[in-house]
Order: sequence, then structure tokens, then C-alpha cells
Amino acid sequence: MKKIPLSVLTYTGLLMLGLAAPPEEKPEKLTETQKAKALVKHQEGSEKVSIDQDKQAANAQELLALQTNPKVITLLNEVEILMAKATDRLEDADTGGDTIAMQTEIIEKIYEAAKAKEN
Repeated sequence: MKKIPLSVLTYTGLLMLGLAAPPEEKPEKLTETQKAKALVKHQEGSEKVSIDQDKQAANAQELLALQTNPKVITLLNEVEILMAKATDRLEDADTGGDTIAMQTEIIEKIYEAAKAKEN
């Protein structure tokens, strides 16, 4: 069984937040074709991030299986649940504020788990 450092999961979470950043400002009037292309691009990007999120959830599950510290176990269980919810939202192309907040919460819990593991 491979070991996945908590720092790798934290870095990945930060990377994912960057991928979920709001789009740059666009001109006021877009044609229907431009809107359709933008929607397709958003959906494709969201799908890619959901796949990455799902892979990181699997990594978190592996990491959880190796833990003995009860606080770390609790935090990683919470991370696993949040990651599943985030994956579902991303599969639905929901990259709004609630999804980004969920990603931030995941990162915070991973950080807390890393600190608890050090002690």
C-alpha cells in the first residue's frame, strides 16, 4: 500500500481551487454560439476537476486506512465525506461559491489532520 503525505493532498486541494476560479470578465454581449462554446468548455473543465477530485478522495481513503490517531481519523473521515459531495457538485458543473467553500474546508481539515499527526 502506498503512502500519500498529507502535504500532497493539501497541495492538490489548493490546485483544485485554482481550477475552480471564476472565469475572467467577458464582453457584455456574447453570441449564442459563444455562450454555447463557453458552457461546453466550463462543463469539460468541471468534469476534469471532478475526476481529479475523485482520485484525491481515493488517496484520502488510503491515507485514512493507515491512521491510528483518533483526531486524524475523524478529520480524514470528514474530508472523505466533503470530497464525495464536492465530486458530485463538480460532475454537475457546479463551480459556484458553495463548491469552492467546500474545497476550502477540505484543505483546512487536511491541514488540521497534518498538525494533529505531528503531535
